Amino acid sequence: MNQTREQFTHSSLLTLVRGALSKHHQDKPKTYDIPTVDCLVSALALFSLKYSSLLQFDDDRKSLEKPLRHNLSTLYGVKRAPCDTQMRERLDGQELTGIRSANKAIINRLQRGKALEQWKFFDQYYLVSLDGTGFFSSHTIHCDSCCEKHYKKGEDITYTHQMVVGSIVHPCKKQVLPIGFEPIIKSDGQQKNDCERNASKRWLENFREAHPKLPVVIVGDGLFSNGPFIDMLEQYRCHYILVAQEKDHKHLYDWFWKAEAPDVTEFEETVGKVHKIFRFMENVPLNDSRSDKLVNVVFYEEINAKGIKRKWVWVTDLKVTRENVKELVRAGRARWKIENETFNTLKNQGYNFEHNFGHGYKTLSNVLAGLMLLAFLIDQCLEAMNLDFQKALEKVGTRSQFWRQIRSWVELFFIENWEAFYTSILAPPKLFLKAA
Repeated sequence: MNQTREQFTHSSLLTLVRGALSKHHQDKPKTYDIPTVDCLVSALALFSLKYSSLLQFDDDRKSLEKPLRHNLSTLYGVKRAPCDTQMRERLDGQELTGIRSANKAIINRLQRGKALEQWKFFDQYYLVSLDGTGFFSSHTIHCDSCCEKHYKKGEDITYTHQMVVGSIVHPCKKQVLPIGFEPIIKSDGQQKNDCERNASKRWLENFREAHPKLPVVIVGDGLFSNGPFIDMLEQYRCHYILVAQEKDHKHLYDWFWKAEAPDVTEFEETVGKVHKIFRFMENVPLNDSRSDKLVNVVFYEEINAKGIKRKWVWVTDLKVTRENVKELVRAGRARWKIENETFNTLKNQGYNFEHNFGHGYKTLSNVLAGLMLLAFLIDQCLEAMNLDFQKALEKVGTRSQFWRQIRSWVELFFIENWEAFYTSILAPPKLFLKAA
């Protein structure tokens, strides 16, 4: 196929997102000069164009000499963008339902168009890596939803915003697809682990409501390999591959390592300069207090040419055999893609995830973080399925260079549509300048 399918063009994806946001953010007649959906899409454009601050975006928006006003209309459908103060005030207090709906709409389009199958693993499941991350921290700025970290008496309090994010990942694909997020809020309690666990439970509920039939395997760290969360995964029809640390699972480790053949299977192999050891066992009690909760355990160790060892242990409900254990290991290790390809990209490759674009008093910080994730999801879809985007990115070079060129062109030229924009990058017009 030499042409991008219409449903995966940049313009079509933005139209889909705007439609989803409009359904959940309808204003009463004559309430505002600028519709709420335009405020939301303006913030989406801020992150899509990789502005480093809202003030910088606002300066370009106000300048009549710069084409940003025109391009916000033609590329994003925003007839009039709010100023920075107005944007913060209008978005503070907005619910996250519209952003979640837009995320769902994109994933559903990928699924209906069979494009999501690129991420299918084990020929039938999608791996969803689940983890928490922080995106705001301050000793002074805070709101009612901020988590608080208390130090010794007389020292400062650190206020933070964090969220749990799930991303569809594949061991062989660079692109990841955020499939929902859940803020970690103060009401969850003071302990970080308790906060993240509770937010993860809410994430799971929202995920299954949005995607009731999507076959998934949840991959996660040791925070999730406990009885209550595994019970919830089973309740919501999710398979799992979860890290099991010895400090949390002494009973399981004792059972696993004392077992002998034929109850346990172990084999070794050398691939190149790496020696690999596999060991697995089925129907192991998760812990001594839940002997009824039986899980399958997979151990993997690799030793490189320098003698450096790395070990992993996972618990899973998937059947483990000698034939599929290597794929299970690949799936378990794909958990890191949410750190590397999701959080690291957002924090260090142009999105400025940890920059305070606006904190507000209610929901502003979470709304802006959700819109940034939505902009990231659109970029990931384009990178995976839009041929013009792929060719333009390949010509420019790195992602950071590509983002800079996109924004500089949006600031300098009047652009009628995204397709013409990518064509111009691939075949820029020649300028003939006469010497003075």
